[in-house]
Amino acid sequence: MHRLAWLIGMIALSGAARADDAGAACNNAPPGSVERVICSSPLLTALDAEMNRLYALATGPRGGTPAAEIRNQQQPWHAERSACLKAKARAACVRDLYLARIAAIRAQSKAARSADARGTSLGPYAFRCEGTDGLLNISYVNVEPGFAWIVRKGGASMLQRLRSGSGARYEGDGTLFWEAHGEARWRDQTNDPEVTCKREGPGQ
Repeated sequence: MHRLAWLIGMIALSGAARADDAGAACNNAPPGSVERVICSSPLLTALDAEMNRLYALATGPRGGTPAAEIRNQQQPWHAERSACLKAKARAACVRDLYLARIAAIRAQSKAARSADARGTSLGPYAFRCEGTDGLLNISYVNVEPGFAWIVRKGGASMLQRLRSGSGARYEGDGTLFWEAHGEARWRDQTNDPEVTCKREGPGQ
């Protein structure tokens, strides 16, 4: 199916969003625009559709108290996304902003998590790991390739899912998170030891 038709279908499924938040208009995207960057990438198109689906749920009739704050965040986020045009790696810049926004909306809004069977993201889930200060709050985005966005004390990390003989293994810049058979392991940096983690329920 053409990417534009697929995107429109996903947006319609998510519910009515404002026109300026309706996703990348692929058929009218001008050359050199951030929309053209998104529409030229199946990955970014998929992330755009998922973010818009979550946004529509979070700001819809059942959005509750967080809805206003999420709406207020959207315009500055769009400005950040447009600023990726100045980055050397435009697609990677846009990708990371989408992953962070998806994770943020999910963390803020219960309504955004109310129809997960229709989307590609899950979480956040909270994990406590040996020898670490605080929790890991992990959101998964099951596009191709899959990603984990991990928020912890001191910052956030984007990890990409890799092939694994068992479980789900995510790595990025020396950081590792591997969940298999009800257990999880975490490594913050390449030379750090791997430690055991336990899920403590929903994250924040």
